[in-house]
Amino acid sequence: MAGTTGPLPGGAAAPPSGRGSFRALAGGVAGNVIEWYDFALYGYLAVVISRVFFPPDDPTAALIAAYGIFAAGYLMRPLGGFLFGHLGDTLGRKPVLLLSVLLMAVPTVLLGLLPTYADWGLWASLALVALRMAQGLSVGGEFSGSVTYLVETAPADRRGLAGSWANWGCVVGMVLGAGTPALVIWCLGQPAVEAWAWRLPFLFGGLIGLLALLLRRGLPEPPPPPPPEETAGHPVRRLLREEPRTLALMTLFSAAYGVVFFVPVVFLPTWLALYTPIQLHEALFIATLAYLLQALLLPPLALASDRCIPRTRFLALAFLLLGVFAVPLYAWAAEGALWEAVLAVWLFCALISIPMAVAPATYAEAFDRGHRLTGYSLSFNLGFGLGGGTAPMVCTWLISASGNHLAAAFYLIPFALVGILAILSLPDRSRTALR
Repeated sequence: MAGTTGPLPGGAAAPPSGRGSFRALAGGVAGNVIEWYDFALYGYLAVVISRVFFPPDDPTAALIAAYGIFAAGYLMRPLGGFLFGHLGDTLGRKPVLLLSVLLMAVPTVLLGLLPTYADWGLWASLALVALRMAQGLSVGGEFSGSVTYLVETAPADRRGLAGSWANWGCVVGMVLGAGTPALVIWCLGQPAVEAWAWRLPFLFGGLIGLLALLLRRGLPEPPPPPPPEETAGHPVRRLLREEPRTLALMTLFSAAYGVVFFVPVVFLPTWLALYTPIQLHEALFIATLAYLLQALLLPPLALASDRCIPRTRFLALAFLLLGVFAVPLYAWAAEGALWEAVLAVWLFCALISIPMAVAPATYAEAFDRGHRLTGYSLSFNLGFGLGGGTAPMVCTWLISASGNHLAAAFYLIPFALVGILAILSLPDRSRTALR
């Protein structure tokens, strides 16, 4: 029957078809929209948040503190990966998808209602930390859970495309996360945004979260958990016993991936507003248009990894190009002309579209079914949280300490090299059956 997922010989699951296929895709993507909406929103409003939730005496210190809270949320992701990975590998994928999106949406709304430093003093800063940590916990299971679900329910020759839809949802979330505050600033002005209107984008996130929850309630059933004889013991113990090298290399790759993603995609628009004549709302509009370009690029790039270029080689090529062009593109954007900034951001986003399209399926293919979600969640969240989550804070400090506005671009280069070495040290499984 169309719209169902039936078991195949050997315990595999048939891909959903008809309405079930669309529902699986929509439900898998929906949670990533709210996750990355909030992620982009906090990153792009970091300058405003630093003024609202921290003492106004030292703007640079306040911005570093705001990025520090951003990093704290990401440092919670490994714990979320541990928790949700265990739940997903023992209870199934669907409960994880429902719980993670709920725990993401509620703190987003609460952040929009939070009293400011002027009202609560230090308690406002601590409450902000608590909300970001709660979101980080839920994100630890959200992205990896949705990708695993999409890849496991996809045909063998479409796993790259299926996994890329999760990042397509992320791009939609980033478009909304950049476009919403840009629109609010443009309509109401910077003074109103810093006074009260910064709350509106966070409250709007609650509506996105509600829609995501409703979509996921109707998800078709994913493949059943493996039989008990394949899941004896805790998934983390099985992972460490059976695939420690894969876990270590994918974690190292994730740390590099986090830096080469955050420096050009998240930090660059804020950098433009701080160190060039370009205004914040202009930088956000530039980023929004770049994300729309990414939404067009992800599906064909993912199909290329399914049909033409093995995924590990494709990833190595992307990291090489990002490492080579990081400093020239930042220097080009530093000229201060609007068109130069537009082209620099667009070129960066086009290059980072390759790992965004290809990496999701690569993670899912790297690990065995019995501990796949645990391996994916731990390697991705631990590496991405430590490398990417701290990147905006480290880059802000490097620029302040060195006086070199291009320090962020130089910070990216060694991580690009680490990512190349890590991913090429793993076997490419893009042309073999899921284990």
